[in-house]
Amino acid sequence: MEVALGRIHIDDKGWVFERIRRVRQTGGSFSAEFRVVTETGVRWVLNRGTLVPDESGRMRGQGAYIDTTDAHSDVFMPAASLNHVVEDPLIAAADRCLEMHSILKRGDYPDLRRLTEMLLVGFGRSLALRRS
Repeated sequence: MEVALGRIHIDDKGWVFERIRRVRQTGGSFSAEFRVVTETGVRWVLNRGTLVPDESGRMRGQGAYIDTTDAHSDVFMPAASLNHVVEDPLIAAADRCLEMHSILKRGDYPDLRRLTEMLLVGFGRSLALRRS
């Protein structure tokens, strides 16, 4: 995560870090699509995850980064258009699964955690296929 955040495109840093700051204060789901600068050029990344407090109250996160570069044309999509609330059932289900997975990590439920991990991989694949 730190590597990706360190590579955020200069034009996206402000709004992405503001969103991260807000979710770190309250916990909950996080979703943002932004550009990162790599050695080979600019790539688009969709980051979805959730933050929940651990036993000590420190926020812990889990999520996924999906490369969505192929879904974008050369025209830049303004950050304002990325800040809308998405009512997509697949995205809503992925968010709920991330929340369940984080909650289950607080207890001794390895089988249920494995199931949520499998679901999260499935959600990631389905979302990635939509973008291609």
